[in-house]
Amino acid sequence: MDYYFKIANCIIKISSPFEIFWNKYINKFSCDKTDSIDEYYKLQVVDELKPMGKQIYNDGNQIVFKSDNHEDRLHYFLGWDIPCMMYRELDDKKMIYLNHGFIDSFKRNENYCIFNALAFEKVLINHKAIVLHCSYIVVNDYAILFSAPSGTGKSTQANLWKKYKNSTIVNGDRAIIKKIDDVYYAMGTPICGSSDICENISKPLKAIIYLYQSPENHIEKLDQKNMIKKLISETTINFFNPNFLNSAFDIISDISKHISMYDFWCTKDINAIECLEKTLGGKS
Repeated sequence: MDYYFKIANCIIKISSPFEIFWNKYINKFSCDKTDSIDEYYKLQVVDELKPMGKQIYNDGNQIVFKSDNHEDRLHYFLGWDIPCMMYRELDDKKMIYLNHGFIDSFKRNENYCIFNALAFEKVLINHKAIVLHCSYIVVNDYAILFSAPSGTGKSTQANLWKKYKNSTIVNGDRAIIKKIDDVYYAMGTPICGSSDICENISKPLKAIIYLYQSPENHIEKLDQKNMIKKLISETTINFFNPNFLNSAFDIISDISKHISMYDFWCTKDINAIECLEKTLGGKS
């Protein structure tokens, strides 16, 4: 069976040997069948996952292998001590091999895992887009992204804007940033971490806010050099891939020339909203 999705204006096709009942997040990005495909993935069930090439990366959840003409990625989920999926690049398509023992879980409620296994950040980087770790809100038809290391308060600030300003929280964990017709947009993605907040919404990007917890509100605009540094720290980048790294740096450098980013030491109350509103140019 064939499934089609549109994410950040990229059309992907996934062919499966069995029917898949996609979760509520993934379904928001489904689209009609089309011959205009940017990326094609084929699923295949196997008894054993056998990567080829030399291991070049291991973060505990993903192990990457590289050979002369392709890349393999083993993915571990659900506390398994053996991999559940393997991504493999081929010339005309990309393969996703599923461990036979994982199929029942995948069919029931774990199919979101496949979007961690598509190496989709590589697709996006080829389309001049990056994935930023952030909470993404929409206010008055523009996007604001709250970025910072986990546990700093991204969700807290997003929820304050929802409570007091009726803003929409598009994604509680990440956003895609992409330039369209010389305008940078924040765009939704099916992956939302543990936030349980995921919408398929794209809006012009007004500002990126890097958060720090503080008993008082204080905000400073970042210069280009420090903005690039902060964005790199919170962007999904394949540091083991020099070409990917160079492309990501070029995109982030361009973002730094067109989008404002601020360091924001903030409280957990409405005063934080008022401080940020003033900086961004008026009430929302």
